[in-house]
Amino acid sequence: MILGLSLAALLTGCGEEEGEPTGSTCPDDSTLTFENFGEAFFATNCLSCHGSAGPESPKFDTVEQIRSNADEIDRQAASGPDATNTFMPETGSVSTEDRKQLGEWLACGAP
Repeated sequence: MILGLSLAALLTGCGEEEGEPTGSTCPDDSTLTFENFGEAFFATNCLSCHGSAGPESPKFDTVEQIRSNADEIDRQAASGPDATNTFMPETGSVSTEDRKQLGEWLACGAP
């Protein structure tokens, strides 16, 4: 049993959990942008650990870094019709509505 748990930990990236893709889509009338959503969301919920001064990788200091990690962010912290992922932030302090907006924003390409 211990061997099975160790193998599972290796296969999932040293025990880091990851959810399912949320299935979020970008509605034609989406108004979410980095300036009116993404910047504040990441500053409030992510940068203390995933900012340049934080201890965790990947880093999310720029919208380009966020875009290059969009699929992982979706599986860690976003919500959509197929899944609600609450692995990040570790405090779990993000509302489902904010997680849905994150899913939408990411699905739109994090404009």
